[in-house]
Amino acid sequence: MVDLERRFKKRLEELCPAGRAVAAVSGGGDSVALVHLLHQSGREAVVAHLDHALRPGSEADARFVCELAARLGFSCELRRVDTAAVARRKRGNLEAVARELRYAFLAEVARKHGAACILTAHTLEDNAETVLLQLFRGAGRALGIRARKGRVVRPLLEASRAELRAYLRVRGERWLEDPSNELICLDRNYLRHEVWPRVTARFERAGEALLRYAESQQADDAALDPLARLRIVPDRRFEPVFALRAAPLLRAPDALRRRALRRVLERQGLRPERRYVELAEQALAGASVSLGPFVLRHSAGAVVWIPPDPDLLSAANAPAGLAVRAARPGDRVRAGGIRKRLVDFLAERGVPPELRRVWPVAEREGEIVWVWRFLPVEEDGRWMRRALLLAREAAGRGEVPIGAVLVAAGKELGASANEVEARTRATAHAEVLALENALERVGEKVLPGATLYVTLEPCPMCLGALIEARVGRVVWGIENPKAGAVTRYGMDVPIELEGGRLARESAMLLKGFFADLREPNN
Repeated sequence: MVDLERRFKKRLEELCPAGRAVAAVSGGGDSVALVHLLHQSGREAVVAHLDHALRPGSEADARFVCELAARLGFSCELRRVDTAAVARRKRGNLEAVARELRYAFLAEVARKHGAACILTAHTLEDNAETVLLQLFRGAGRALGIRARKGRVVRPLLEASRAELRAYLRVRGERWLEDPSNELICLDRNYLRHEVWPRVTARFERAGEALLRYAESQQADDAALDPLARLRIVPDRRFEPVFALRAAPLLRAPDALRRRALRRVLERQGLRPERRYVELAEQALAGASVSLGPFVLRHSAGAVVWIPPDPDLLSAANAPAGLAVRAARPGDRVRAGGIRKRLVDFLAERGVPPELRRVWPVAEREGEIVWVWRFLPVEEDGRWMRRALLLAREAAGRGEVPIGAVLVAAGKELGASANEVEARTRATAHAEVLALENALERVGEKVLPGATLYVTLEPCPMCLGALIEARVGRVVWGIENPKAGAVTRYGMDVPIELEGGRLARESAMLLKGFFADLREPNN
């Protein structure tokens, strides 16, 4: 008993060194042991109990918890919520909704009392069950239960249920049993009652082994997640519809690509199952796939996640005096002196078919004069066209056609094209020269918050220089598979990245330049 109290106090001090704690107490054996151990540790705490109103007699559980808290000298916060009604209203899974309500309540209590952490009574077996469920459900990774996540702390993960109940019996304390925990129709209960006893009968230390496994997976997660996130480069031409650049993910090692795709799936509200990851990989490779409620289209170097009913009109802001409407069959638009069908105009800019029919436009006197994101040219498009013009001029001088423009507060600070051949210097890249121009012009050593527009993804040298100058954002046209800081080398950078602006024009310029070099007469 003394050993458990000593271990608990040590672990609590490691995970939540000081301050008041909120203890989540259901009245079951694990949480009752938690509150007794907390009392013995001398830590100031508040007991919190949420009555989910899912079974008759739950009010008695709440009374039991509050009486226990009062006997131990803790204040008690209670709340009753009709969880079933909330789940029906949200059309959500009952278990998931109950968990969401519980943690929201605990966070509210923690804010009210200025608590440093929220304690839950998850045990060694809870972690083992979670690892197995994650593996069996095809989650792609099994992280188990974290000892600390945000303010939520689990100081009993190394203690078994049997040890906690033995502790309570020695103290002469009672606890409640939730009859729903006996229903083996529920996956976790099936593992708890039918599978786990057989596992531990054969492998006595299976719980400890799965805990160490989960901790190893969590350490890998902490190291690899930043590298995977870096590969998720957004393409904002289609917002509010989510789109990401394909090349950084295609060029990533398999493990990083799949990790990144799992994050994307979670961000889109989908379970990161292996089959979903494989479908997303097919979309990266160019296929059109259905994935949950989404259709994934590979378009202009991006994978666009098209929801069932894309609503673009609510996000579009037309100039004053113009009414926004969705595109219609037969619409035509004038661009570059040529009048063409709107669907063709949008297709040239990589807009998937599903979005062309709902793309926001505005007309004046029967003529379409505004096309969301494309006409007139927006700020990002304007500066990228400036970079593209510099790149074309460089091509005429025999330089690899790359142009860069550095902008802050809507003003150009510096601009340049590649001058590697003219200066006979390998470091005379467009980005570096534009940065040098800008720093000289403003007379500062850094440019915090500035944006660099460049036709080709920067190399590590250029991105490193931009980091040192504290540039806040980099927008490129197309990815650089041979030397790109992200696509080729996977650099982890503190800069907002975006790709796909004028991707088609940037790609055609580079392709044409190198095609001319390969001509035998040149």
